[in-house]
Amino acid sequence: MRNCEKLDHESFKDLTKGGQVLTKDYYGDKVIKLEDGRIVKLFRLKRFFSSALVRPYAGRFVRAAALLEKKGIPTVKVEGVYRVPSIKRDMVLYHPLEGTLLREAFQNTGEKTDLVKQFAAFLADLHAKGIYFRSIHLNNVILTPEGGFGLIDISDLHYWGLPLTISKRVRNFRPIFKCDQDRKIFEGVSIKFFLDCYVENAGFKSKRKGELMSRNILNQYF
Repeated sequence: MRNCEKLDHESFKDLTKGGQVLTKDYYGDKVIKLEDGRIVKLFRLKRFFSSALVRPYAGRFVRAAALLEKKGIPTVKVEGVYRVPSIKRDMVLYHPLEGTLLREAFQNTGEKTDLVKQFAAFLADLHAKGIYFRSIHLNNVILTPEGGFGLIDISDLHYWGLPLTISKRVRNFRPIFKCDQDRKIFEGVSIKFFLDCYVENAGFKSKRKGELMSRNILNQYF
């Protein structure tokens, strides 16, 4: 993991003073927006055996941000990585990606087809580059001011080095459509339209296109 500094409790309190808690769970705060606009993301340290002991989530987040930058995909800019022993957390301090959550963009437009085309093309590009974002959904994709797309909340992003297999591509459609709120956003835009746009940008030959269509699992979500 990128150099991880220790941060004492007073320094942590000073840093987050006046910050807005954006996300929390049963264990405490998870994401805090600081007064200057930077973001603090907290990762709970595991006490028992877990893959997080071997590959800490904070490290995964930092590596994912570096990979996306290398691949030309907009994402957050990491400023620092810290361990805060007093609250048993690892912490990543970063600058957010400017833009609009894709869920908001869909909700605020009357014509969804262009956004669907662009999103399908973006997803096809990720998969062609070997990027598998396991929890991708409309609230961790950003529509940037330039009209492109970027990714946030990237801890569970994986890089395979080669274009994704058909099975991985199909599996990656699931989190996009399993949320009730997001399914309603796609109402009126058929599954076939989304897949046609995806396939057009994936550059598949007819055989692979047929394989993708035959293994499509989106029907169960509509």
